[in-house]
Amino acid sequence: MIKCHIVQDLLPSYIDGLLSAETEHDLQQHLQECEACRELLAKLSTSIDNANLHVNKKEIDFLKKVRKKATKKVVTGLTVLLLVFALFTYLMAIGSPISKKDLIYNTSVEGDLWQINMELTNGKALLVKTEPIYGKKDRNGIKPIVGVLVKPRELLPSPILESDNTSFMFGSTIESFNKGDYKVILRLGDGDIVFTSDNYDR
Repeated sequence: MIKCHIVQDLLPSYIDGLLSAETEHDLQQHLQECEACRELLAKLSTSIDNANLHVNKKEIDFLKKVRKKATKKVVTGLTVLLLVFALFTYLMAIGSPISKKDLIYNTSVEGDLWQINMELTNGKALLVKTEPIYGKKDRNGIKPIVGVLVKPRELLPSPILESDNTSFMFGSTIESFNKGDYKVILRLGDGDIVFTSDNYDR
């Protein structure tokens, strides 16, 4: 039978599975009969398991830190891209309200058509959006159109719009103004200009 001091020297290799089949067989026979060597084997196995757990925990913590940093960089990059895209869209496609000092406008009546002509004077491109103004619901639950909201906006000249796009004409029928509460609101950044049946022809 193998002596204890030899078995104790071989235990680390036994735990790592590095012994030959014959040596491993002899060592296992010794362990069945020797309580002291079995206790040492248990202690060595526990120490190795704890060391592996400690190493694994360090690796996991390191990987978590790397992943956290990478995620933070990706989120920051996407946020910057979104802000740049939003700013580009605002300046090139949505624009900002125009102030009265940057817009020349005049009204005219030709036949049964009322027109307002607008021209932007600050070198930016002009984009005009219109939307209906609705009144109160009638007996049938329908909201009648009682006017139009005209919203001129200024944009940086871009390939999306022609660079000389500085003027716009909006028209409405005289008959619309004669219906009573009908109005055209020119909405500017520093206040509204309202045209009604009382002042559309001035």
